[in-house]
Amino acid sequence: MTENVLLFASSKGGVGKSTVALGLAHALAELGQRVLLADFDFSSPCLDLLCGMEDHVLCTAADLAKGICAPVDALLRPYDALELYLLPASHEDSLSDTDEADQISLLARAVEQAAEQIDAEYVLLDTGAGISKGLRAAAAVAHSAIIVAGHTPASIRAAGMTGQRMLTYGITDTHLVINPFDVKGCAAKKSARHSMLEIIDGAGVPLLGAVPYDYALVLAQEGHGSADLSAAAFRNIAARLRGQAVPLFSGLPKIRKQKRMLFQ
Repeated sequence: MTENVLLFASSKGGVGKSTVALGLAHALAELGQRVLLADFDFSSPCLDLLCGMEDHVLCTAADLAKGICAPVDALLRPYDALELYLLPASHEDSLSDTDEADQISLLARAVEQAAEQIDAEYVLLDTGAGISKGLRAAAAVAHSAIIVAGHTPASIRAAGMTGQRMLTYGITDTHLVINPFDVKGCAAKKSARHSMLEIIDGAGVPLLGAVPYDYALVLAQEGHGSADLSAAAFRNIAARLRGQAVPLFSGLPKIRKQKRMLFQ
């Protein structure tokens, strides 16, 4: 299996972790990569909804783990023009008849089988908030972690705690994505919002990128229009993940003009 296996984590719910996972997966696929996006949020899975595939789920990661189906039966392809494949999560604990160590081993093997089926170049594992079984299973196969933080003190603290938790799993390659970043509020005179540097310092995790607040993204996830602002941010993050030196907010000239104020 590819070495590019990343999990998405946060000790705080509601930071848009699944949105970031899907956005990055889509951006990588646009760059010509074959991407496996696996939903390991077993308490509240939503990637099938975000992809508009909720009516197409026949088999899940749990079914693949138990040998009920083959990888090809579990995988969905939300976008015909992209090599992006979704491995959906079950909506209940379908592996509860085995102990947790065996569950984690079975789920890890399911990801490997799905990745081998499509010859994935990137594997992205979306996990639930906090310390969940999905997170532990993802950590068993992931090489890197993307920690998602919002623009609130509680979320920033949670990002730091999540970074420390990754170390206990042996994952030292961690990256921070701020979602959403309140550009307008941060750039305002006498703003009380945390600056970009304050968020990075508070989380203690190297910054990979920031996704500006974009109401169009909310509408796009409900099937209405597109979110060009967020799409550009995810393309930047994907490029940096692949080792390219892309400036923060590249392709977003209006925001780049305010860059100095965002770091004060």
